Amino acid sequence: MADKIWAGARVHLTEVDPGTGALCGNVGLHVGDDPSLVRERRRALAAALGRDVVWMDQTHSTRVELLQVRGGVPWSVDSEHALDRPAAGEWGPVDADGIVIDARGCSDAPALAVQTADCLPVVFSAASGQVVAAVHAGRRGLLGGILARAAQRIRALVDGPLDALIGPAICGRCYEVPADMAAASEGLMPGIRGRTSWGTPALDLPHAAATSLTDLGVRVDIDERCTLEDSGLFSYRADPSCGRQALVIIPA
Repeated sequence: MADKIWAGARVHLTEVDPGTGALCGNVGLHVGDDPSLVRERRRALAAALGRDVVWMDQTHSTRVELLQVRGGVPWSVDSEHALDRPAAGEWGPVDADGIVIDARGCSDAPALAVQTADCLPVVFSAASGQVVAAVHAGRRGLLGGILARAAQRIRALVDGPLDALIGPAICGRCYEVPADMAAASEGLMPGIRGRTSWGTPALDLPHAAATSLTDLGVRVDIDERCTLEDSGLFSYRADPSCGRQALVIIPA
């Protein structure tokens, strides 16, 4: 998908490239792909966006890191160190499943990327796109409150409206889970339990996330595409050897 303006920022979603391999278009370094090919795709992405990109080492945690730009270099406010620059166009990876960057006063602040292949990619925008976040919210992270944590970190920086965009993920019609997992998840987040299109227990992560964010006063948009149903997107459920797409947010 091409860049689009959203809530004052820009957003971009990488997709599967035409080809026969399970990794065509992959931007993840942890899926068995040739690292040199992944680095080249990431470099090309940064060049197309006109910004370097901060990547995360995602582990299904609820950790959300705050970044600032100091002397042209992104810094972790929490650990007080500059991010690594492993290759042209890249910063990180940040050991977290969510990153917030305060780009006020910095016209060329780096973009933030979240990688997924069924989990929820969520980006946030506040202060007319000058304070943004990217969050990886799988089942564990969502139930653990990572989206509320990201919203809290942003609101500690700025007042005013807060927007969230939930990117393509596996939908509630397709995310089959054991009955006990569905029941336990419902106990933690009422409304998340559902049924697959073939009648078995399921979880509806996108709409549960949207409800929880709306309850926090966040304005929510959803890209309703299902990663399992859309051949242009990577899906771990469809192919465990697949690559990862990235939802990227570029500060204003």
